[in-house]
Amino acid sequence: MSTTQPGVLDGVRIVEFAQNAAIPHCGRLLAGLGADVIKVEPPAGDAMRMIAPVTDRESMAFAMINPGKRSIVVDLTKPNSHAVIDALFAWAEVALVAFKPPDLVRYGIDWDHARAINPSLIHLTHTSLGPDGPDADQGGYDVLVQGRSGLGWMMNRSGGMGMAPQPTRPAVNDFGTGFVASFAVMAALRHRDQTGEGQRIDTSLLGTAMSLATPTSVSFERQADSIGELDEELAALRLAGSSFDDQRTHYEQRVIPAAGAFRLYFRHYQTSDGLISVAGMSPGLFAKLHKATGIDPPPTKDANAPEFQATVQAMEDRFASRTSAEWLADLKLAGYPSGPYNMPHEAVVDPQVIANDYVVELNHPDIGRYVTSAMPFQMEKSRAEVRDTSPKFGAHTRQVMEEVGLPADTIAMLIDDETLIDESTRES
Repeated sequence: MSTTQPGVLDGVRIVEFAQNAAIPHCGRLLAGLGADVIKVEPPAGDAMRMIAPVTDRESMAFAMINPGKRSIVVDLTKPNSHAVIDALFAWAEVALVAFKPPDLVRYGIDWDHARAINPSLIHLTHTSLGPDGPDADQGGYDVLVQGRSGLGWMMNRSGGMGMAPQPTRPAVNDFGTGFVASFAVMAALRHRDQTGEGQRIDTSLLGTAMSLATPTSVSFERQADSIGELDEELAALRLAGSSFDDQRTHYEQRVIPAAGAFRLYFRHYQTSDGLISVAGMSPGLFAKLHKATGIDPPPTKDANAPEFQATVQAMEDRFASRTSAEWLADLKLAGYPSGPYNMPHEAVVDPQVIANDYVVELNHPDIGRYVTSAMPFQMEKSRAEVRDTSPKFGAHTRQVMEEVGLPADTIAMLIDDETLIDESTRES
């Protein structure tokens, strides 16, 4: 599906004070809907410019996360930066700000200051752990909230006896926050269009992680006694030297009602030449898997029973006896949901991915051609697409300063005193 119509955010002016992945991913998504996203970078550049670098200040990591934006460079530690910040807040409709709380006021990018300049501004303040609480001022990254939220307990694996669990990659809470923040901005824009009012939005990695963990991060009063027993059982396993993976398996078997289904019908299987994924969650589908494989259903629903374990082993042995292509053909014929288990470089050339325009090819002047994720949805009447490559470092500083209304002599002074860095005329 494609359209030549404008995006729903065409003309919406957004300023992004953020580095790394979470809020820049939000800016990426909003740019894909047509917003004019101005990325404010420090003199050293966004930290992602240093990961997998190709040239000075141009990297594959930055290119993947920041397509479709413009880049300006502002040294927020300079006294004259306040004139730039105030002009940006007055010009923008949305500000995306991801700094530790003490630095918000220090640099003059906090909501109270922004609201005084532009009452209709939508100001998204992003922190690692939320704006309140004993650790509100602590910075952090995805791996910290994987651990704190309980999400890591369900997703992480150790891979061996005595090993600590390894963080899940990619950074699901970072990129999940991009979606959460985009959703919140769209809701705030709707409110502003109805009332004329701007407002503050608070997002955090921890808030995203708790939302992603909705199926498991629950506490029912009726389960209090069994959870107490489970804590004792896990403590005993730890004392006995059990691995993280064994402890997690015990937890899953005790807490997750569908643990048996996950071990048999809803999982990945090793084939004779690779891996495939199968996914059925109804009795009717269960029957189709047993018919397709010739393995009888387990005589019990107790996933811990030896008879159930024997069925799992038989199913694993059966899948290992044939190729992935053979199994996928048979399962498709049987009507059982299944698919390939792709490595990332295989996923971007998967025919189903290509057919739905889930990836896009871009051509960066320094990095060259590359394929990256496209917008994850299409709209019939409105344009939603990744429209351009990531911006070169400071390529739009002078241009944007003119657009926000700073006089030419002021811009020149700010460049001379290194409050601003303008790279628009720099050779590649």
